[in-house]
Amino acid sequence: MTLILENEHFKVEIAPQHGASIINCFAKLSEQWVPIMRHTPLEAAQAGNVSKMASFTLAPYSNRLLNARFSFNGREYQLQPNTPEGHVQHGDVRRRPWQLVGASAASATLNFDSRQFGDFNFPFPFTAQIQYTLEGATFRTHFQMQNVGAEAMPAGFGFHPYFPRTLNAADEAVEIQAQVTGIYPELIPTSAAVPVPPEIDFPELRPLGNIVMNDCRTGWDGRASIRWPRAGVTLTLEATEPLRHLVLYSPEGEDFFAVEPVSNATNGFNLLASGVPGHGAVILQPGELLQGEFSLSVSAIG
Repeated sequence: MTLILENEHFKVEIAPQHGASIINCFAKLSEQWVPIMRHTPLEAAQAGNVSKMASFTLAPYSNRLLNARFSFNGREYQLQPNTPEGHVQHGDVRRRPWQLVGASAASATLNFDSRQFGDFNFPFPFTAQIQYTLEGATFRTHFQMQNVGAEAMPAGFGFHPYFPRTLNAADEAVEIQAQVTGIYPELIPTSAAVPVPPEIDFPELRPLGNIVMNDCRTGWDGRASIRWPRAGVTLTLEATEPLRHLVLYSPEGEDFFAVEPVSNATNGFNLLASGVPGHGAVILQPGELLQGEFSLSVSAIG
């Protein structure tokens, strides 16, 4: 089943059975629906290949954990690796079915309970909820998770939207902006963030160009911009606390990139255990909630 939300500015296709992931997100530009996120190939949508979709949710942690292991409260936990290098990444909710509990033409609420899956790849039980809402020219995603276990648990979450390098101009030079205070020097950090090298820093709008990136940044101010000058379109990303880390992913030779608002640094649970500051991992006591919101607003340049 594909769930479709639509208003005068956005049309969003959602896959409840595949992590409540976004299959496609279109914006109405010059009276035509244009993919404002990376378009999902039909075969990927039919197969439930979440990694090829427009966007998916990261929980109960963001990005990677080194060697698929983490320490918490004096105990070691081994997860099932899901990368060729033997790490685990992106959490397990993106590959699980979510339950649709409410919907209208422009909004939907979906619930998740890790206790329903005996093979869930995380040792602590939790529930989660996603609310998608279209409000005029803004598309909002609200996420919350709750510790439903009898002991404390480490937690984090994030969003993994992909964006196209071009909209309706083949020679488009997409520009991005995101203000941060630091960057982690490794793909899977084991130490604190360092200053961002100027050549990959985007405090002001400038062309993404051919820069290849796959890094996590800290001290994000919660606002970023993507501009397609030839198309005359700006997309503004905004996120609430605790989404103060940002992953930028720009792979070589691809026609897409990702700007990912996340709560914790990559390998955050292990940074927490090692006492590295700024990890962003949250310790949820039984019954406690962790929540935040991410929004996309589309506007014409000028």
